[in-house]
Amino acid sequence: MGIMTAKSRTTLLRLIKKHGLTTQQVADLCLVQRRTVEAWRKSPDVSSHRTMPDGYLELLQLKLGEKSI
Repeated sequence: MGIMTAKSRTTLLRLIKKHGLTTQQVADLCLVQRRTVEAWRKSPDVSSHRTMPDGYLELLQLKLGEKSI
């Protein structure tokens, strides 16, 4: 899996807003802990920012019906 690019971070934030998702809901959909999603959402300039693997973004898109197989 690749790492999350700036475009991917924008996509994540857009999906959260579009679907009215909470951080916990994203975590549940991606099968990760809430604090992991919090780290993905942070600006890359923040030391606690973590990159979101592309596979998790794709999983979220599939579960939300934003992408098909």
